[in-house]
Amino acid sequence: MSSVLLDIRDNIAIITLNTPNKRNMLTSEVCSLLVEYVIQAEQDPNVKALIVTGTGTAFCAGGQLGDINPDKEMLEKIYSGFLCVAQCKLPTIAAVNGAAVGAGFNLAVGCDVRIVTEKSRFEPRFFGLGLHPGGGNTWMLRQLLNWDTAAGMLLFSQSISGEEAVKKGLAWKCVHEDELLEQAMSFTKNIQHLPKDLLLRTKKTLRAAGGTNVHDEILDLETENQLWSVNQSFAKEAIATMIKKISSRP
Repeated sequence: MSSVLLDIRDNIAIITLNTPNKRNMLTSEVCSLLVEYVIQAEQDPNVKALIVTGTGTAFCAGGQLGDINPDKEMLEKIYSGFLCVAQCKLPTIAAVNGAAVGAGFNLAVGCDVRIVTEKSRFEPRFFGLGLHPGGGNTWMLRQLLNWDTAAGMLLFSQSISGEEAVKKGLAWKCVHEDELLEQAMSFTKNIQHLPKDLLLRTKKTLRAAGGTNVHDEILDLETENQLWSVNQSFAKEAIATMIKKISSRP
Protein backbone atom coordinates (compact mmCIF):
# COMPACT_ATOMS: atom_id res chain seq x y z
CA MET A 1 0.00 0.00 0.00
CA SER A 2 1.31 3.44 -0.95
CA SER A 3 2.43 5.84 1.77
CA VAL A 4 0.20 8.49 0.20
CA LEU A 5 -3.17 7.84 -1.46
CA LEU A 6 -4.92 9.89 -4.14
CA ASP A 7 -8.64 9.57 -4.75
CA ILE A 8 -10.64 11.84 -7.06
CA ARG A 9 -14.30 11.94 -6.13
CA ASP A 10 -17.02 14.36 -7.30
CA ASN A 11 -14.36 16.63 -8.85
CA ILE A 12 -12.43 16.78 -5.57
CA ALA A 13 -8.93 15.35 -5.07
CA ILE A 14 -8.48 13.63 -1.69
CA ILE A 15 -4.86 13.14 -0.66
CA THR A 16 -4.44 10.83 2.34
CA LEU A 17 -1.21 10.37 4.27
CA ASN A 18 -1.12 6.62 4.77
CA THR A 19 1.62 5.56 7.19
CA PRO A 20 -0.32 5.39 10.46
CA ASN A 21 2.42 3.28 12.10
CA LYS A 22 4.73 6.29 11.61
CA ARG A 23 2.01 8.80 12.48
CA ASN A 24 2.04 9.93 8.84
CA MET A 25 5.48 11.53 9.05
CA LEU A 26 6.79 13.53 6.11
CA THR A 27 9.47 11.17 4.90
CA SER A 28 11.30 11.80 1.63
CA GLU A 29 8.98 9.33 -0.12
CA VAL A 30 5.85 10.95 1.33
CA CYS A 31 7.01 14.43 0.30
CA SER A 32 7.76 13.29 -3.26
CA LEU A 33 4.30 11.73 -3.58
CA LEU A 34 2.61 14.81 -2.14
CA VAL A 35 4.30 16.99 -4.74
CA GLU A 36 3.37 14.55 -7.51
CA TYR A 37 -0.28 14.31 -6.48
CA VAL A 38 -0.75 18.04 -5.98
CA ILE A 39 0.61 18.69 -9.48
CA GLN A 40 -1.66 15.95 -10.83
CA ALA A 41 -4.69 17.53 -9.16
CA GLU A 42 -3.80 21.00 -10.43
CA GLN A 43 -3.43 19.74 -13.98
CA ASP A 44 -6.64 17.68 -14.00
CA PRO A 45 -9.28 19.90 -15.67
CA ASN A 46 -12.05 18.24 -13.65
CA VAL A 47 -10.54 18.72 -10.17
CA LYS A 48 -11.95 21.81 -8.42
CA ALA A 49 -10.46 21.49 -4.91
CA LEU A 50 -8.09 19.41 -2.81
CA ILE A 51 -8.55 17.80 0.62
CA VAL A 52 -5.59 16.58 2.70
CA THR A 53 -6.11 14.15 5.58
CA GLY A 54 -4.42 11.23 7.33
CA THR A 55 -5.12 7.64 8.33
CA GLY A 56 -4.96 6.45 11.91
CA THR A 57 -4.85 8.69 14.97
CA ALA A 58 -2.51 11.41 13.66
CA PHE A 59 -2.90 13.93 10.87
CA CYS A 60 0.86 14.31 10.45
CA ALA A 61 3.62 14.09 13.06
CA GLY A 62 6.05 16.20 11.04
CA GLY A 63 9.41 15.30 9.57
CA GLN A 64 11.56 12.38 10.64
CA LEU A 65 13.87 13.48 13.44
CA GLY A 66 16.85 11.86 11.70
CA ASP A 67 16.28 14.11 8.70
CA ILE A 68 16.50 17.31 10.76
CA ASN A 69 20.10 18.46 10.38
CA PRO A 70 22.10 21.49 9.15
CA ASP A 71 21.51 20.50 5.55
CA LYS A 72 19.49 23.05 3.57
CA GLU A 73 18.71 20.55 0.83
CA MET A 74 17.26 18.07 3.33
CA LEU A 75 15.18 20.78 5.03
CA GLU A 76 13.86 21.91 1.67
CA LYS A 77 12.85 18.31 0.92
CA ILE A 78 10.77 18.25 4.11
CA TYR A 79 9.40 21.68 3.25
CA SER A 80 8.35 20.50 -0.21
CA GLY A 81 5.79 18.14 1.31
CA PHE A 82 3.73 20.93 2.86
CA LEU A 83 4.72 23.84 0.62
CA CYS A 84 3.27 22.10 -2.45
CA VAL A 85 -0.07 22.18 -0.61
CA ALA A 86 0.42 25.69 0.79
CA GLN A 87 1.23 26.98 -2.70
CA CYS A 88 -1.44 24.92 -4.47
CA LYS A 89 -3.50 26.90 -6.99
CA LEU A 90 -6.65 24.99 -6.07
CA PRO A 91 -8.81 25.70 -3.00
CA THR A 92 -7.52 23.40 -0.23
CA ILE A 93 -8.96 21.87 2.93
CA ALA A 94 -7.10 20.15 5.76
CA ALA A 95 -9.35 17.48 7.26
CA VAL A 96 -7.37 17.27 10.50
CA ASN A 97 -8.08 13.86 12.00
CA GLY A 98 -5.54 14.02 14.84
CA ALA A 99 -2.31 15.71 15.89
CA ALA A 100 -0.67 18.11 13.43
CA VAL A 101 2.89 18.49 14.70
CA GLY A 102 5.85 20.56 13.46
CA ALA A 103 5.99 20.21 9.68
CA GLY A 104 2.57 18.54 9.94
CA PHE A 105 1.34 21.70 11.66
CA ASN A 106 2.68 23.60 8.64
CA LEU A 107 0.78 21.24 6.34
CA ALA A 108 -2.47 21.99 8.16
CA VAL A 109 -2.07 25.77 8.39
CA GLY A 110 -0.89 25.88 4.78
CA CYS A 111 -4.37 24.87 3.61
CA ASP A 112 -7.06 27.45 2.91
CA VAL A 113 -9.54 25.95 5.39
CA ARG A 114 -9.24 23.51 8.28
CA ILE A 115 -12.03 21.18 9.46
CA VAL A 116 -11.27 19.43 12.72
CA THR A 117 -12.55 16.95 15.30
CA GLU A 118 -12.36 16.81 19.09
CA LYS A 119 -9.24 14.66 18.65
CA SER A 120 -7.47 17.20 16.45
CA ARG A 121 -4.49 18.99 17.94
CA PHE A 122 -2.26 21.74 16.57
CA GLU A 123 1.24 21.44 18.02
CA PRO A 124 4.06 23.72 16.78
CA ARG A 125 6.59 21.68 18.82
CA PHE A 126 9.60 23.60 17.36
CA PHE A 127 10.95 24.72 20.75
CA GLY A 128 10.66 21.17 22.09
CA LEU A 129 13.43 20.25 19.64
CA GLY A 130 15.37 23.48 20.16
CA LEU A 131 14.38 24.63 16.69
CA HIS A 132 13.42 27.98 15.24
CA PRO A 133 10.09 27.72 13.35
CA GLY A 134 10.61 27.00 9.66
CA GLY A 135 8.88 26.55 6.36
CA GLY A 136 7.13 29.93 6.50
CA ASN A 137 5.26 29.04 9.70
CA THR A 138 5.54 32.51 11.26
CA TRP A 139 4.12 34.15 8.12
CA MET A 140 1.27 31.66 7.84
CA LEU A 141 0.25 32.10 11.47
CA ARG A 142 0.33 35.89 11.22
CA GLN A 143 -1.91 35.68 8.13
CA LEU A 144 -4.39 33.47 9.97
CA LEU A 145 -4.34 34.56 13.62
CA ASN A 146 -4.20 37.57 15.89
CA TRP A 147 -0.91 38.34 17.64
CA ASP A 148 -2.02 36.82 20.95
CA THR A 149 -2.72 33.40 19.46
CA ALA A 150 0.28 33.33 17.12
CA ALA A 151 2.62 34.42 19.92
CA GLY A 152 1.07 31.96 22.34
CA MET A 153 1.64 29.07 19.96
CA LEU A 154 5.14 30.00 18.78
CA LEU A 155 6.74 32.07 21.54
CA PHE A 156 5.19 30.12 24.41
CA SER A 157 5.03 26.72 22.68
CA GLN A 158 1.33 26.24 23.36
CA SER A 159 -0.70 23.62 21.49
CA ILE A 160 -4.45 23.91 20.97
CA SER A 161 -7.24 21.39 20.46
CA GLY A 162 -9.62 21.24 17.50
CA GLU A 163 -12.40 22.94 19.47
CA GLU A 164 -10.00 25.69 20.62
CA ALA A 165 -8.83 26.14 17.03
CA VAL A 166 -12.37 26.95 15.94
CA LYS A 167 -12.79 29.49 18.75
CA LYS A 168 -9.47 31.14 17.89
CA GLY A 169 -10.18 31.34 14.15
CA LEU A 170 -7.72 28.65 13.06
CA ALA A 171 -10.40 26.19 11.89
CA TRP A 172 -13.81 26.44 10.22
CA LYS A 173 -15.69 23.92 12.35
CA CYS A 174 -15.32 20.92 14.63
CA VAL A 175 -17.17 17.75 13.63
CA HIS A 176 -17.51 14.18 14.86
CA GLU A 177 -14.46 12.12 13.95
CA ASP A 178 -16.55 9.60 12.02
CA GLU A 179 -17.93 12.38 9.82
CA LEU A 180 -14.71 14.28 9.11
CA LEU A 181 -14.15 13.34 5.47
CA GLU A 182 -17.87 13.46 4.71
CA GLN A 183 -18.04 16.97 6.18
CA ALA A 184 -14.97 18.06 4.24
CA MET A 185 -16.53 16.80 1.01
CA SER A 186 -19.82 18.49 1.87
CA PHE A 187 -17.94 21.76 2.32
CA THR A 188 -17.02 21.66 -1.38
CA LYS A 189 -20.55 21.03 -2.70
CA ASN A 190 -21.10 24.65 -3.77
CA ILE A 191 -18.01 24.70 -5.99
CA GLN A 192 -17.94 21.21 -7.51
CA HIS A 193 -19.83 22.39 -10.60
CA LEU A 194 -18.00 25.70 -11.08
CA PRO A 195 -15.49 26.37 -13.88
CA LYS A 196 -12.02 25.58 -12.62
CA ASP A 197 -10.53 28.78 -14.00
CA LEU A 198 -12.99 30.86 -11.97
CA LEU A 199 -11.83 29.16 -8.77
CA LEU A 200 -8.14 29.54 -9.63
CA ARG A 201 -8.53 33.24 -10.43
CA THR A 202 -10.50 33.92 -7.25
CA LYS A 203 -7.92 32.20 -5.04
CA LYS A 204 -5.14 34.14 -6.76
CA THR A 205 -6.98 37.42 -6.11
CA LEU A 206 -7.69 36.48 -2.49
CA ARG A 207 -4.00 35.83 -1.94
CA ALA A 208 -3.08 39.13 -3.55
CA ALA A 209 -5.55 40.92 -1.28
CA GLY A 210 -3.68 39.61 1.75
CA GLY A 211 -0.45 41.19 0.54
CA THR A 212 -1.50 44.80 0.16
CA ASN A 213 -3.12 47.57 2.17
CA VAL A 214 -4.08 49.50 -0.97
CA HIS A 215 -7.78 49.08 -1.76
CA ASP A 216 -7.45 50.35 -5.33
CA GLU A 217 -4.90 47.66 -6.24
CA ILE A 218 -7.36 44.88 -5.44
CA LEU A 219 -10.28 46.85 -6.87
CA ASP A 220 -8.48 46.96 -10.23
CA LEU A 221 -7.58 43.27 -10.05
CA GLU A 222 -11.13 42.27 -9.12
CA THR A 223 -12.59 44.43 -11.90
CA GLU A 224 -10.31 42.82 -14.47
CA ASN A 225 -11.28 39.32 -13.36
CA GLN A 226 -14.96 40.09 -12.93
CA LEU A 227 -15.09 41.43 -16.49
CA TRP A 228 -13.44 38.21 -17.63
CA SER A 229 -16.03 36.12 -15.75
CA VAL A 230 -18.99 38.08 -17.15
CA ASN A 231 -17.86 37.10 -20.64
CA GLN A 232 -17.77 33.38 -19.82
CA SER A 233 -20.65 31.14 -20.85
CA PHE A 234 -21.12 29.87 -17.29
CA ALA A 235 -21.87 33.38 -15.98
CA LYS A 236 -24.04 34.28 -18.94
CA GLU A 237 -26.20 31.19 -18.38
CA ALA A 238 -26.35 31.70 -14.60
CA ILE A 239 -27.36 35.36 -14.96
CA ALA A 240 -29.98 34.53 -17.60
CA THR A 241 -31.42 31.81 -15.36
CA MET A 242 -31.64 34.21 -12.42
CA ILE A 243 -33.32 36.92 -14.54
CA LYS A 244 -35.87 34.39 -15.76
CA LYS A 245 -36.52 33.22 -12.20
CA ILE A 246 -37.02 36.77 -10.93
CA SER A 247 -39.28 37.76 -13.84
CA SER A 248 -41.51 34.73 -13.28
CA ARG A 249 -42.28 35.73 -9.67
CA PRO A 250 -45.82 37.04 -9.11
